[in-house]
Amino acid sequence: MQPRPSFDRELLIVIAVGVILILGLVWIFLTNYPSESPIPPTVEPTAIPFDFSPLETGTLPAPSATPTLEETPPTATGTSPDAYPGPPAQTLPSASTLITDNRPAPSATPTPDQVQPLPAGKYDDTHPSIIYDRQWAFKMNSGTAHAYKGTLHISASSGSEAFFRFTGQQFSLGYQRGMNFGIVTVLIDDQSYSFHEQALGNVWLSPQLSPGTHFVRLIHENGESINLDYIEVQD
Repeated sequence: MQPRPSFDRELLIVIAVGVILILGLVWIFLTNYPSESPIPPTVEPTAIPFDFSPLETGTLPAPSATPTLEETPPTATGTSPDAYPGPPAQTLPSASTLITDNRPAPSATPTPDQVQPLPAGKYDDTHPSIIYDRQWAFKMNSGTAHAYKGTLHISASSGSEAFFRFTGQQFSLGYQRGMNFGIVTVLIDDQSYSFHEQALGNVWLSPQLSPGTHFVRLIHENGESINLDYIEVQD
């Protein structure tokens, strides 16, 4: 019988080490295969997450500041208490017509001592010493451009009166004649004179009077309208 060859122990050691390495790799693979939990970031995100909660429909408070012209909301037309009140509507005068009446109308015919007399000179119809009742209206527009200082006082109601005093011997009344100019009576110290009999062009000239202070009333007798442009007093 031949003797059994001796087993190479060094080869056995190499095989054992290889098996151990293979088993170690398998173990590492099996232990690392499941998904690992994500590592939370060390820096927190700065974005704010979107809020999915339902929107609230509460009533917003009204602004305390007065809105500018561009921010003024339209005026509400309904009667609902929730309607915006809006600013009050304003009516602007026409660009071609300006009518004012800022003088207090006399309650009765003034006496001569209640009116400041006009000395010699030329006075526009707007002079404060010329007094008009409520039926007269001040007008300044394109139609009065050729009047003295561009203004007129107009009466459109029969029976209206204007009053003034002057110191001198004669005066003239300037006016704007038109097709619808009415009838005017001029009372000088209660003496009646016809306006049309002594009118020349657009000027009515009084008769020669005694020196001193005189009281004059202009009365719109009839017709559509009359007007007064200026008064000129001569010594």
